Amino acid sequence: MVQTKLPNITHSIGVDIGGTKMSAVLFDLEKNEIIADYQLATPKDNLDNFLVMLWALIDPLIEKAKKEKFNVGRVGIGVAGVVDQPPPKNLEGKILDSPNLKIINNVSLGKIVFEKYGLPVVMDNDANCFLLAETKLGAVKNYASAVGVTLGTGIGGAFTVNHEIFHGVHGSAGEIGAMIVDVVEDVPHTLEEMYHNLTQANPELVAAEAYEGDELAGKVYEEVGRFIGLTLASMINIVDPEIIVIGGSVMKSSGLFMTEIKKNLKAEILSPKLKKIKIVAGKVERAGAVGAALLSPSM
Repeated sequence: MVQTKLPNITHSIGVDIGGTKMSAVLFDLEKNEIIADYQLATPKDNLDNFLVMLWALIDPLIEKAKKEKFNVGRVGIGVAGVVDQPPPKNLEGKILDSPNLKIINNVSLGKIVFEKYGLPVVMDNDANCFLLAETKLGAVKNYASAVGVTLGTGIGGAFTVNHEIFHGVHGSAGEIGAMIVDVVEDVPHTLEEMYHNLTQANPELVAAEAYEGDELAGKVYEEVGRFIGLTLASMINIVDPEIIVIGGSVMKSSGLFMTEIKKNLKAEILSPKLKKIKIVAGKVERAGAVGAALLSPSM
């Protein structure tokens, strides 16, 4: 797949593909603002239906850009999963593993989108996109090193070094949800598996029950906070960042678990200086899609 840069780029399209919903924005790169946005449910039955919904998400933004005579230079896509190679090496946009959206595994989505619209396509993990948006425009723009966590259908993670997303050699760095947090009968369990088990894969329903006074649901979220806090402590002991930023749809219920995250995190941090680390909520609206819109082929 050959992708070329377009001159005088003023706008881009950013797409955030999650396990439950997809959102897309038409983004003004000069004013750093959303011009238009859409959100649709993520089909999980087959790839054809997924692509139909993806086109339904992007097409209106392309049409609006044409109507307004915006020069859209690229499409950025953030995916909840492991993308083959960090940008700009991932020209095929192949998704190696999307745990909560199996139908796109081993699919060269970047190539498919490029062939559909004829625009350069840049892809990355959705948590990397979230942290990119918060680094460029949001809660951590004044910090050189940050850890980002996304709480939604699954748990994503990312971190920056010198204001840049750290991808690792193969593009899969920062996967906090894959960290092993428990071993039961010799079977290891990751943070994301524990999260799914505790919330019965429906975190929003359990949160609603907790706010209605269900004590068991409240304790579920205390456990969620405990596991996330302990896992973040390990991440912080390894990375030594300045700040942690947390986003995602489940942050609407942060009152149920943030205290436990902070308590368990700070209890297990080794460096006395890090025990005062800042933990903040993300500030950028539709940060995943905005971060995708900020992705560049030259990254």
